[in-house]
Amino acid sequence: MLIYFTDFNMQESLILGILVLGVICALGLVCIYASSRNKKNYKKVGTVSKLYVRPVKSMSAIEVQEGELTDSGFLCCGVYDKSFVVVDENDHFVTARRCPKMILIKPSFSDDNDFLILSAEGQNDIRIPLQQNGPGIPGRVKEIDEEGRDCGDDIAKWLSDYLDGTYRLVFFSTGLLGKQLPKNVSSEKFGRHKSQAVFQYCGTFNLLSEASVEDLNSRLEEKVPEKNFRPNIYVRGCPPYAEDFWKYVKVGEKAEMVFTHFCGRCSLINLDQSTGKYKSLEPLKTLREYRQVYDFVEDPHRQIYASKPIFGTFLDLETRGMVKVGDPVFATFQFQEYTVHAAQN
Repeated sequence: MLIYFTDFNMQESLILGILVLGVICALGLVCIYASSRNKKNYKKVGTVSKLYVRPVKSMSAIEVQEGELTDSGFLCCGVYDKSFVVVDENDHFVTARRCPKMILIKPSFSDDNDFLILSAEGQNDIRIPLQQNGPGIPGRVKEIDEEGRDCGDDIAKWLSDYLDGTYRLVFFSTGLLGKQLPKNVSSEKFGRHKSQAVFQYCGTFNLLSEASVEDLNSRLEEKVPEKNFRPNIYVRGCPPYAEDFWKYVKVGEKAEMVFTHFCGRCSLINLDQSTGKYKSLEPLKTLREYRQVYDFVEDPHRQIYASKPIFGTFLDLETRGMVKVGDPVFATFQFQEYTVHAAQN
């Protein structure tokens, strides 16, 4: 009887072992299959030629040598792209569309990276601590609610004097209201998923190629610099408008992004960043002649572009990582059976 009981336990253990081994093998096959499906067949498409961070929305950009791609945007010297925003007496966000002179204010970082310094003609430089603990203040970027930390009376007076109005500076702080999509705007409007970036409306990262700007300038009497288009990542070594077709983009060894939508351009690109004035209807007028989206763009994306010409792309984060000037840029491709209306001659 004892021998029978022992044999039974041995048989039960053998069966259990086979079942466990089968489950492990099945899980392994599933992982291998999923990995093969998710593997991105990257091809090198260019090199990072410039990187830009714009600490204050609608002010001048800072050209930097390196930074980090994060869920909250491009991070450099402890500050996210568009971490600060100017608000009026009604707590509504103010951009250069309404106040073009904002573009002449030049931000920079202190040597110890503890302060953001704002400079403007006729004004003494002002230093703003990058660690803010002022009261929360609400605001709106179009139909999106945000909240940040008030930066105090000194900078409010500085801005109000220079911009000739009543303005305050607000700094984004995690743990406050954050981005709230309105009921009539679906998350799909913002691409693959809702952006976690701070004071931004359209997307987390803006990417543009040198060749696209060069092609546009070849059509203009007066050339415009790439800064007019406010890219975070500026790429060289690819054909004009190649970025339209990049689905996943990898920069350097680790940082990865995914395409969400094209960048529909507005009149702000006509603003002369050296004078703070609108001199003409260019380059928007010319872009409208050859950079409209074909009908393959399906709803809800169509409402983003409307009649706006596209120039550059918006991307969201896939994998956090450091990027620097000179890094190789890799991509996978989309829209293989379609084209974007972009004349090449």
